[in-house]
Amino acid sequence: MIRLFLLLIFLTSCDSHSVEQIAVKVPEGLVVPEGMVYIPAGEFIMGDTSGDQSGKQVQSGAYLIDRYEVSHENYQKIRPEHSFDPKMARWPVAFVTHAEAEAFCHAEGKRLPSEIEWEKAARGTDGRKWPWKIFIAHPNNGFSGFMPEPVDKRPGWISPYGVYGMGHNVWEWTAADYTPAGRTGKFKVLRGGLLQTHLTIQFSPSWFRNWMDPEARLNFIGFRCARDI
Repeated sequence: MIRLFLLLIFLTSCDSHSVEQIAVKVPEGLVVPEGMVYIPAGEFIMGDTSGDQSGKQVQSGAYLIDRYEVSHENYQKIRPEHSFDPKMARWPVAFVTHAEAEAFCHAEGKRLPSEIEWEKAARGTDGRKWPWKIFIAHPNNGFSGFMPEPVDKRPGWISPYGVYGMGHNVWEWTAADYTPAGRTGKFKVLRGGLLQTHLTIQFSPSWFRNWMDPEARLNFIGFRCARDI
């Protein structure tokens, strides 16, 4: 009984804690569009920091990135032919190819983020494994992971820059090319989804790289956009 009580406390705290935010000073004269977040220039730790891995210091420029993954209702503003169940309006759009995601971003005066930009926005500067820092290997507290959730849900799982869905919703297209060892052709890098088999679901670490044919159109692939300063 005591063990069960402690487990319930742990699972509740995992979802109710607030993620400490990095203090960011927006340059004078810069207007951050609604729904975007300003990420300042500077170094951060990129790559695997598990075990005896220490990642590497990487420099990034300043940029803007969407606070949320692109939702069905936002996608429809650019693609009026896009249809969806009104109950799913705030869910992340999926079944979108890399070119379609790129075209949407361009139509909004944006672009897909680079891997460096995506990872910095997800994990901040301290090399944390998850955007929310606390180690949780498996979804909890009512989140099965087998279905996506609204893009603005789970404020307890945001990144230290206040960006949502960078570790537990859909996989997100990035601008990066990738050719796996032993393969031919170019694939595109995906970030931030769930590692799933038919029996288990696990969060992907913020450094984890997935890849897919850019023509793929799947129910677990969405995207968000970025913009130069």
